[in-house]
Amino acid sequence: MKILILTASQPLKIAGIVAYDLYIGLKRSGSEVKILTKAWDKYLDKNIVPIDSTLTEYKHRFWNLLRRIIIKLLKVFLGFKVKEEPKVKTDPNFAVQGEDQTVTIYKTKKILRRAGFVPDAIIVLFMPHFLSFRNLHELNQVTKAPIYLYLMDMASMTGGCHYAWDCKGYEKKCGNCPAFYSINEQDSSRTNWEFKKKYIDKTEITAIAGTEWQYQQLKKSSLFSERPMRKILLSIDNEVFKPGDKNQARAYFKLPVDKKIIFFGAVYFDRNRNKGFRELIIALNYLKNTLFDASTVHIAIAGHASKSLEESLSFDYTYLGYLNIEKLALAFQAADVFVSPSIEDSGPMMINQSIMSGTPVVSFEMGAALDLVINGQTGYRVRLLDSEALANGIRTILELDEASTIRISNNCRELGLQLCHSRKQIEKMLEIINPDLTINI
Repeated sequence: MKILILTASQPLKIAGIVAYDLYIGLKRSGSEVKILTKAWDKYLDKNIVPIDSTLTEYKHRFWNLLRRIIIKLLKVFLGFKVKEEPKVKTDPNFAVQGEDQTVTIYKTKKILRRAGFVPDAIIVLFMPHFLSFRNLHELNQVTKAPIYLYLMDMASMTGGCHYAWDCKGYEKKCGNCPAFYSINEQDSSRTNWEFKKKYIDKTEITAIAGTEWQYQQLKKSSLFSERPMRKILLSIDNEVFKPGDKNQARAYFKLPVDKKIIFFGAVYFDRNRNKGFRELIIALNYLKNTLFDASTVHIAIAGHASKSLEESLSFDYTYLGYLNIEKLALAFQAADVFVSPSIEDSGPMMINQSIMSGTPVVSFEMGAALDLVINGQTGYRVRLLDSEALANGIRTILELDEASTIRISNNCRELGLQLCHSRKQIEKMLEIINPDLTINI
């Protein structure tokens, strides 16, 4: 079986690792698999192909550089005012990536030419700035390959936003969009919705949710509620994310070995309201006031430094910086508890990674937590926005005796292997693609 994976993300970095793990698992099953990506790089694997050739990429870079130089010269020496396209104001909390999502950037012919084969099935991951629903329809029509849209957030089921918050527009036809500060029913979100609806309705497409939270959103979605849908949890490399020697992991990051370590992280702390760091700070302050001895706790933080976060923390802390996959796995090994304070999120994938690492999770009732965080067994899942309950969950984990700590860590690892092992993901994916296929992974 020939399978084409399409993703805008770099397959070997951050969120793009989802595509790579899927690629490796499908190859092990005996399928012929290729990744076609928007992210340009000189990939060593010939089956990972950027949509733009090396020559095209360097042409883009050259002309963009030349344009910037010319504009700067015009400004400095001639005083010209270069008129720029006005940007539509959007609410950053909704993470809108472009007002007009009806634009088809790449021709479908080019996508197939760069893929180099006619696939039997097409798995689509991250679409922004790469694929449109017109592309998906044309790919389905030309190749007769069904489309499997593996949703990473809400973008595909809305008229523009990646996070809908309390807005129920995606359950109807969008319009009056709060993300665009709009009170117009026929606004950009409605136009985007109508474009997606037009192509989804005439495409053989199955939507795949990565969490129960997302699956429930899919069932309410006006774009996908009448289309086939499934749920497959995102897999985690169990050979990378696994329990390890805490003291060795802490020594690597220069973390104290005689304290309890609370771990959390995000790429940026000040930009994304949905990551819930305001709620986390409230929880940590409450935690410090209720602990018997707060000096026994240290915080480890993954991500870029944030002055506002530093000023708000009430515990000693260590910035671990931006972590690659291997270092992130070490950080989970070093921690006694991972805290996921997200308040609007289809994941986050760090919950899956923590559970696979044998590190209990405390989180709000959100995203992957519904599938993986079992109260008293793998951590604590508390009511959304209840920072006091979040703090109590953290404290409960920190105060466990040694036997209970070992038990809950073992529970996490066992559940991770049961639900997030790559074999499980591939088996379910292949069951959808070809129910008659004999799976041998």
